[in-house]
Amino acid sequence: MSSSEQIYFDGYLPVAKRPVRISRLEGYLKQTTVFHANHKDFRRPLHQDCSLAGNLTDLFDLSRPVPSKFRGLPAAPFLVPAVLDSLTDSKYAAITQVVPGEADSFCAAAARASGGIVLTSDSDLLVHDLGPAGAVVFFDHLELLQNGEKYYQMSARIAQPSKIAQSLNLQNLCQFAFELKENSSLTLHEVQRRSQTSMQMDRARDFENFGKEYEKVSTDHASNSPFSIELLDPRVSEMILQCRMRLQGGLHMYMPFLIEDPSRSSAWNISTILRTLAYSIMAHYGGIPKQQQSILEHSRRDTRIVPVEIQLVDYTSVLRDAESLNTQLGVLWNRYSSLPTTIIWKIFGMIEVFSWHLKSGRSFPLQRTALKFVWGNTDTSISWQDIQLSAQLQAALYSVRILKQVLTYASSCCELGSDTHFPPLLARLKNFPLLRDLFPGNDSTTVIISDTDIGSIFDFIRNSAREQESAELDDEGASVSILPENSAQVASVEESTGWVTTGSKHRKPKRQSKNSIANGPLSKGPLKHTNNIYGMLSDI
Repeated sequence: MSSSEQIYFDGYLPVAKRPVRISRLEGYLKQTTVFHANHKDFRRPLHQDCSLAGNLTDLFDLSRPVPSKFRGLPAAPFLVPAVLDSLTDSKYAAITQVVPGEADSFCAAAARASGGIVLTSDSDLLVHDLGPAGAVVFFDHLELLQNGEKYYQMSARIAQPSKIAQSLNLQNLCQFAFELKENSSLTLHEVQRRSQTSMQMDRARDFENFGKEYEKVSTDHASNSPFSIELLDPRVSEMILQCRMRLQGGLHMYMPFLIEDPSRSSAWNISTILRTLAYSIMAHYGGIPKQQQSILEHSRRDTRIVPVEIQLVDYTSVLRDAESLNTQLGVLWNRYSSLPTTIIWKIFGMIEVFSWHLKSGRSFPLQRTALKFVWGNTDTSISWQDIQLSAQLQAALYSVRILKQVLTYASSCCELGSDTHFPPLLARLKNFPLLRDLFPGNDSTTVIISDTDIGSIFDFIRNSAREQESAELDDEGASVSILPENSAQVASVEESTGWVTTGSKHRKPKRQSKNSIANGPLSKGPLKHTNNIYGMLSDI
C-alpha cells in the first residue's frame, strides 16, 4: 500500500443525524449508570501501567472481542480531539483536515479523483461513488505479516465498489444498499433483483432521501473552504458552520460525554460562563441573526440527556468578560510563572471547579483530593468522588479549549483588530497545552513542592474562587434553561443556586482583586504524574 494522501475528520453532521447522536449519548449514560450501580462503593487500586496488552497485530484485528476491562465504560470523551492534536503535531499535519461535512463524502471524493484506497471501518463507503478505480479497505481486513521480531509487510483485502456493482449488473450499489436497509432478511439474489427494478412513487421518494447521504462533494470544497475550520475540534467546527449556514431550529452543541458519577450534578455545570463567552464571541463574529439569543448544549442532566439553553450575552458584556478573564490569567501567571504550563492551567481549572462548588452551596473538595489532580495522584486507590472531581476539572479545561479555538477562528477570519480586549487574551490562551498533556497530566517537567507550597496553592485556589463569588454577588449569573419534553414552556435555571426562574439574564463584568494572592516560594524537582482514570478502572 502506498503512503497516506489525506486524513479527514467530520466537521459537521447533518440535522437528520441528531436523533442518532442523542441516542448514542443516551447509550453512554445507560452504560455509565449500570457501571455505577454495580460498583457504588468501590475504592479501586490504581494501575501504573495502562498499556494495551497483546501484539501490534491485535490493533488491526477488529474481529477479536474487546477485552472485558474496556467494556464497562464509554469511550474516552476527548479521543477525537486528542488524536487530532497528535496528528497535527506530527509529520501528518499537512494532510490532516477537519472538513465542512461528513468525512465519508470527502474520502470518496479523494478516491474518485485519484483512484486511491479509503481505509475505514464504515461500510457506507461502499455505497459512495469512488469512481472506476477507487477502493475500500476495512481495518479488520488489515494484516501485518511477521518476519521474526520485525513487521515487514502489510496486506489487506480490497473492495472495489465499481467492480462489485458490475458483477451484480448494477450501475452502483446505492439502490442495493437501500433495499438491504429496508429489509435486511432478504437473500443476496432477492436484493439484487429488487435493485434492478423500478420503484413505486412512495418508495422512490424514500430512496431519494436515502441517496442524499451519498451525494458527491469536491475535495476543493474542503481545501478552499472559507470557514478555516481545518484544525478545529469537530464540535467547535460544527458550531461555527451552523452559524454560517444559519440553519432553522437554533444552534446545537453536543458536549463530550464525560466519565463521571451519574448520581451527581453534571460536570458540565462547571465553567458555563467560559463557554457562554465563547458562544457569544462566535455569535458576534459568526453571523448569527440578532434574534438568535441562545445555544443548546446537549449533555447529561440527572438521569437524562437534555438540551440546556445557554443564554448569550451582549457585546459589551463580552468585552468586559474577556478583559476580566485576561486579568485573572495574568494574576495566575505572574504568581506561578516558575511552574510548568500544564500545572498552571490545572490550577486555573481547579479554581473554576471550586467556584462552582461555592456558588452551588457545596463544600470545597479536600486539599489532598483536589491537588492530586493538579500535581499527580499518589494515592493507592480511587473513589467515585475522585472520578467526579476529575470530570469537573476536564470540563473546565475543555471549556478553555473551546474558548481558545473560537477566538483563534475569529482572529483568522474576522476583524478583531479594533477590539483591544481580545488579542491579549488570545495571546495567553496560545500556550494552552495539547489534550494529551492534560488528560491525564503527563507533564515531564520535574518539580518539588513542599507541604508549605502545597498549602499556599490550595489557599490561592480557595481564595480565587471566593473572589469570583464576591465579585458576582450582584450578578445574576450565567443563565441556562433545561428544555422540557413535549412542552413549549422553557424555565431558566440559575446554575449558581439551582433556582428555577424565567426571563433572560444580563451579567455584569467580573471584578478582580489582588489582595488575597497566597505567598510562598516554589522550587524545582521531580513531579509525580496523575494516573489515567480509565487505567484506574480498567479491570473492574
